[in-house]
Amino acid sequence: MTGRILRIEIHRSVAPWTALGAALVGTALLYVALDGWGGRWMLLALWQREYLFILWPMALGLGAWQAGRDRRCRTEELVAATARPRWQRVLPAATAMALAGAAGYVLMYVGGAVQVAAYASYLPGQSIVIAGVGVLWMVSGVWLGMTVGALAPFRLTPPATAVVGATVALVAITDRGYAHVPKIVHLLTPSPFGFWGDFVTVLGRVSVAHTVWLVGLAVSALASFLCATRTVRMAAALPAVVAAVVALAILPDGRQRLPVPDAAATALVCSVGPGPEVCVTRVHVSALAELRDPARQALATMSAKLPQAPTSVHETPESWYETQPTPRPRDVLLVELELAPWGGAKASPDELRWRLLDGAGTRPCAYTIGNPDVARANRVARLAAAAWLADSAPPDETWQVLRAFPAAEQRDRVAALRRAALACTEVNLLDLLVGDHS
Repeated sequence: MTGRILRIEIHRSVAPWTALGAALVGTALLYVALDGWGGRWMLLALWQREYLFILWPMALGLGAWQAGRDRRCRTEELVAATARPRWQRVLPAATAMALAGAAGYVLMYVGGAVQVAAYASYLPGQSIVIAGVGVLWMVSGVWLGMTVGALAPFRLTPPATAVVGATVALVAITDRGYAHVPKIVHLLTPSPFGFWGDFVTVLGRVSVAHTVWLVGLAVSALASFLCATRTVRMAAALPAVVAAVVALAILPDGRQRLPVPDAAATALVCSVGPGPEVCVTRVHVSALAELRDPARQALATMSAKLPQAPTSVHETPESWYETQPTPRPRDVLLVELELAPWGGAKASPDELRWRLLDGAGTRPCAYTIGNPDVARANRVARLAAAAWLADSAPPDETWQVLRAFPAAEQRDRVAALRRAALACTEVNLLDLLVGDHS
């Protein structure tokens, strides 16, 4: 197959539309969800894989459409009568479509990478691997669609193929975390990942397993499309079956989360120069400059008003509702950060300061989940404690009640709230702060 033949086939086929459609639709979908991945390489790769539930069925449908070109043009018998074997006649079209599917996915990645490269502070190697595996999904989808179109050369085959592919992908996505769909369907679909965050990665064995599966699927699909007889086409399914068995053996057992914590992403990067230490995670380095001043202001406020006040601020990758009810450090003020897609912290400096002072420099505890009365009371108490530290009244009466106590007792009550919140003991913080005030 010469370059000239391939160029002619690209012009005659729907390959350009496949590449253009995948690139434009995919990039548009990415930027609709910019808040979810902006400025983070790993999340860009995972969001792109998630959107394969749309792009992969598109590749299936376009592949099936391409396979019926000769029939639609009423040249099928004429082309079949040539002396060349079938594989020589159809391989250029298969190659052109595969290149188009791969190019569309790569262009989609480039469209997102332009934004991420301007703001990201951490490039995990696995993010590139995950994106590369997505290219294999597009290639296998195009070839599988061409095979289906060749086996069932009907007018409704392309849309039906796309609908079936979309149904399988959607069912697998919506069933994540449940057990209604068999493991083989769940793990061998384009995006078996779920419950992402800024601090996750995907194990290399998962990408290896998906690569094995997709190579086997692509080989079977291409062989079935190139072959001329139904018997050989059925035998061509063997590589896909073997690849699926091998991939399932490599993949983790069960249906647990495939993304795992990334220790490199959570490594702390701290401020330099004079002043208290302020640290953020490696993946959130762009937020350090915005956090530094509010953090030091909060530390100074707490040092002036509370005994045993914290002396540094560290970002924590663990959400408060996921942490175990164990005592938290007294000398370190832990804070969670959200990254804005265009760099820096999503919260304003004033919001960051209030977040740091909330609960007298503590985070909520998970025991309030499922207990709305305690959660509401604790929320009011935490806000009142922050307002007492900041000398600013919140929109409730709790702060006024607290201010009615003698100054020394006010300090003792806020300090008691802080100790209980650090220990995560199951108490009503509102009672600690303003109880027995009558």
